[in-house]
Amino acid sequence: MKRLYENYLMTITPLTPIHIGSGEVIMPGDYFLFQEKGSYALYAVDMGYLGSRLAKGRDTLCKWILDDPVGWVKKAIEKENFTTLVKKYARFRSVVSDRVGGEIKNRWGEGTSMLEISTFERSGQNPIVPGSSIKGAIRTALLYQAVKKPLQIPNTRQKNGVSRWERETLGSKSGDVQDDILRHLKVSDATAKGVQTVVLNVEHVGMRTQSGKQAQLVDYRECLPGILQPDAEDYTVQATLQIWFGHPHYSFCRGKLTKEHILQSCRQFYGTVLEADMQYWRGDNELEELYAELKKRLQANPHSALIRLGWGCGMDSTGLNLVKPTGKHPPRKIDYKFRYNPQTRRIFDGLYPPGWAVFTLEAT
Repeated sequence: MKRLYENYLMTITPLTPIHIGSGEVIMPGDYFLFQEKGSYALYAVDMGYLGSRLAKGRDTLCKWILDDPVGWVKKAIEKENFTTLVKKYARFRSVVSDRVGGEIKNRWGEGTSMLEISTFERSGQNPIVPGSSIKGAIRTALLYQAVKKPLQIPNTRQKNGVSRWERETLGSKSGDVQDDILRHLKVSDATAKGVQTVVLNVEHVGMRTQSGKQAQLVDYRECLPGILQPDAEDYTVQATLQIWFGHPHYSFCRGKLTKEHILQSCRQFYGTVLEADMQYWRGDNELEELYAELKKRLQANPHSALIRLGWGCGMDSTGLNLVKPTGKHPPRKIDYKFRYNPQTRRIFDGLYPPGWAVFTLEAT
């Protein structure tokens, strides 16, 4: 019987922290912070469900909230019975960095900051890297590989003209959405079963206030840890990648999808992004050492490829900025026909650029 698809096990090793937002932001009362064995731990709760488990204590809890809608959380964590129930019925638990934990502890119940935390995408209690995020990162690399360089942005006023151009460039039968060649690439979610997430601070490097000073933002995000972080354990997450070459529609596509093409495209594109990032951080010894370690990890396995996933990766990682020709931009504006050198970067925990990982593909 003729095979309809090739099946691959995609093994992803996060090198730096990855944040893929669930769209949910939690605040004190949605979570509680405790110190455990010398470090901070966050427990996220559903207060409606937790209230149903309090029995007689429910009325007391409601009175705390009504009397002090902000400061009640400080009183709550002082009650042993309450903290026991929080830990027992928590939706999930996450480690919190010392910096973030200290800042939250000092402001807990004071109302001086929202203390919001952007949570990670989950299935049940397990964090997941959605297949759509992985496929989107692969698609960008394939498009980078396919375009003529330097890039000439198509001059079209046709509805969805750029999207049609993208599909045609990738080798689809036509520019119509139903003819997209990447409908034949299927990527499952990668479940990080048993992996402990970590809440980190984000520094928005290069973002300035009106006076020209570095902006100081309170931005906390739950992440999959990167194995290059201190004390981090090696781990991987796995997804299933399928190429449906046996589908009748696939034979009409001008381009072809193969394991080798995917790996080579990711090596070239994300290698170029890596070099652009290294150029940005030139002179910062710590960041230069980190990027040297990223390259070393990639070179250690010649069958692997770089990829960048999730929030904060920047315009170089999510589009075709790096293949545009150089040109002059108008004052205080961006001419998108030309390459733009982004002036800002995101950094987790003072050192780690978001989203870097390596992956392998193994036939199954």
